[in-house]
Amino acid sequence: MLYERQKTLQKELDARIPRGLKGEPQNTVRHIVYSQRLHGKSFDESVEIAVTFVRQSYPNFTPKILPPLASDFHSTLGSSPGG
Repeated sequence: MLYERQKTLQKELDARIPRGLKGEPQNTVRHIVYSQRLHGKSFDESVEIAVTFVRQSYPNFTPKILPPLASDFHSTLGSSPGG
């Protein structure tokens, strides 16, 4: 069950937070968000924690966060788009 959760979180991360180049703070945000999500935090809480942490070292950092896809939203809720 943990493996399925990890795969789901990784897909969410890949869809919502693009990777940065090697050594960029964007990758640190991805790592922290993934860790926080594994520990039960919501996506928004995880992003807030990650950005706050990264901005301690990079005050002008603006993360690249994409909006959720409609299909992801419905699958997260466990309901179909039509019902």
